[in-house]
Amino acid sequence: MSVQTSVLRAVNVWERWMARWPRVEALAAASLAEVLVEWQGLGYPRRARDLHRGAAHVVAHGWPEDLQELPGVGPYIAAAIRCFAREEPVLPRDVNVNRVLARRFPNGVDITVDPWRSGQALMEFGQRVCRARPDCAACPVREACPGRLDPHGATAPPRRQKPYRGSLRERRGRLLARLLHAGALDLDGLDADEREAAATLVADGLARAQGARLHPPA
Repeated sequence: MSVQTSVLRAVNVWERWMARWPRVEALAAASLAEVLVEWQGLGYPRRARDLHRGAAHVVAHGWPEDLQELPGVGPYIAAAIRCFAREEPVLPRDVNVNRVLARRFPNGVDITVDPWRSGQALMEFGQRVCRARPDCAACPVREACPGRLDPHGATAPPRRQKPYRGSLRERRGRLLARLLHAGALDLDGLDADEREAAATLVADGLARAQGARLHPPA
């Protein structure tokens, strides 16, 4: 839930989610439509689809030795599960961690003593202090930092995200919310932009087209 979504936005959904589906078997038994309803507000609903498929895989086959066999799990999420759930000395390398390592610890850092806290600390440090525009004056480990910036030198430009308003992502989210609320929509009643969004939802397995009607996934 917190991949590409802030923890502050995810926490309320997570609490409802865990109250409703406290075990993987309960999640696997739910319909994808129910899962998508609970996911509303987090965006990127393909994550919910993959989580639902992953639960079904675990129920049917058990937890795989290689977590990347689960739908939607790549190297980063696999490392995060190993570090934060299993407390193995595997560092999840997101953009914040990579930036800290490149600037302050180019030779790597040992997290074997306390993997959970070490991983959390590096992520938080990259988010709060060693940002794209770093606050070197507030850095507690700035001494001997090979990536330390001169206070009069250039700083990294801020990263610009593509606008969300009017994007296909926004149209997909609005249409999916309408569909889950209504139970079905007439395709003929959708405008061109909505039909484009509907086609992508169907392609991703997040909706079903039957005749002239759009339905939630089974």
